[in-house]
Amino acid sequence: MNRHIYRLVAAVLAAITIVSCNDARKSETFRVLEDVDSYIEARPDSALAVLEGIEKSELTSKELEAKYALLLSQALDKNYIDLQSDSIIAPAVNYYKYHGTDDERFRTLYYAGRVYQNAGDIEAAMEKFVEAERYISSQIDKSVVARLYKAKMVAYRDVFDHQSALEQAKTAAEYYLAAKDSTRYLNAINDIAVTYGLLEDKESKDKYLAILSSNMHLLTPSQISKYYGIQLNNSLQGPVENIQNRLKDYLVATPDESMINWICVADAYIALSDYQSALKSLDSHILYGGQKDLSYYWTAATLYEKLGRYKEALSLYKDYLYECDHTTLAAVESDTKFIEERHKKEIELLDAEHSKERIMFIGIIAILSAVIIIYLIRKQLQIRTAEKKQLEIEKKRYEQLYADAIAERDALTKMIEDSSVKDETKAVIRERLEVLNKVIISHITDTSSANKKAFQELEALISDRDSFIESTRLTIEGNNPGFITALREAGLTDEEINICCLYVIGLKGKDIKTYTNQSRLYIQSAEIRHKLGLTENDTNLSIYLRNMCENEVC
Repeated sequence: MNRHIYRLVAAVLAAITIVSCNDARKSETFRVLEDVDSYIEARPDSALAVLEGIEKSELTSKELEAKYALLLSQALDKNYIDLQSDSIIAPAVNYYKYHGTDDERFRTLYYAGRVYQNAGDIEAAMEKFVEAERYISSQIDKSVVARLYKAKMVAYRDVFDHQSALEQAKTAAEYYLAAKDSTRYLNAINDIAVTYGLLEDKESKDKYLAILSSNMHLLTPSQISKYYGIQLNNSLQGPVENIQNRLKDYLVATPDESMINWICVADAYIALSDYQSALKSLDSHILYGGQKDLSYYWTAATLYEKLGRYKEALSLYKDYLYECDHTTLAAVESDTKFIEERHKKEIELLDAEHSKERIMFIGIIAILSAVIIIYLIRKQLQIRTAEKKQLEIEKKRYEQLYADAIAERDALTKMIEDSSVKDETKAVIRERLEVLNKVIISHITDTSSANKKAFQELEALISDRDSFIESTRLTIEGNNPGFITALREAGLTDEEINICCLYVIGLKGKDIKTYTNQSRLYIQSAEIRHKLGLTENDTNLSIYLRNMCENEVC
């Protein structure tokens, strides 16, 4: 009996739904929305004007509200008006979850994802994008499908997962090509070239740049500008003449100054030693709405260092460090790949629930998925904790290395100012100081895991002082050969002779201990005094050695 009542109620509700939908479809408003849908891709500005002219009172059914919400969201997106609230798209999401065509579901989920992406909610955006992929078929507009993969590419790029971003960019290019949308296809090719550049795959990058070059007649002004911008960036490590030519090509190809990548231009001028033009380029970056991000701080700091404005350079390097740490933390805490895979699993479970015959199977899968997810979450937390600890260790190690570099620089600077130190020795010291100052200024921000190469350079510089010690000994030997000979005749080892040379140039015991990395320096100094015939009551070893060398007793 209950079964019959249930069926009767269901039939009545279905009949009411059909009647209401038919009434909605017969309305003038529905006809207008259908007409807008037919040209919204080609004329989004006209579509937006028509949609904004429709009164809310004309939306007399859930279907009309949903269709209007979908089209309005699409029109706003096509007109580059970013939404950061899901209030407009919400009626479409709620309605098409149970009604409508696959195309309507696909577009609704895609534009809902775009809203969340604009709001910075990557997890919610990826959830909608993954759901949208379920409805991809031959009937779905290929250009819209391409835009879905373009959006996923941006999500991966924002968290520095360049390999995943590359996969999405290639898929987007395939759909744009299938849609015969040459403009957006070439944009996707540009995305692929840029991503290969980030992955440091020059051969692949050049392959896709060649595609752009062969289709130059099809490129829009914006695409032409981006092409020459990439070429300029590629030239920055090459000959000056090449940089000059690429810079000229880029500026000529981009008459609209608001489209110019002024940071790249500033980098080019720095490479050309045209620092005033570089300053103007940084000003133009801010003038045309550019952000003070990682690239800005690094370029600006480098420029002020070149200008000898070290205080300002140091401040900008600190800004760079803060942004670098902030960006790295955001990337660590946003595991986009994990989000995508998790939502795929959730959707698989949702699809399985539609079949009552598979309830037991669903239960097993749900339990296993929960176990896996818990395991993955715990694993991720462990990894992130370990990464954060490692970052702290590296940071503390760097701070110590940096302090050592500062201490060494200060000690050597005092020796330069010492009139008793010979010019030949000062020349060796100046060489060491030049290297130290360069590293101190250039690598002050290299505590982040994103740039371990610079960290290693600093570590190598501080750890390997053998070359400086060797240069010091050779300089003294060249100017005072008798001094070195006398030390050898006294029975001193090479290591002890090196210690003597460091005393001669004015280093104190604690500094020599750091240079030689010898915990038994004071024992060695006592052995040297003994070999030279000095007693405890005789003069200071450093003074004795300097007098011995300067007077050329030997």
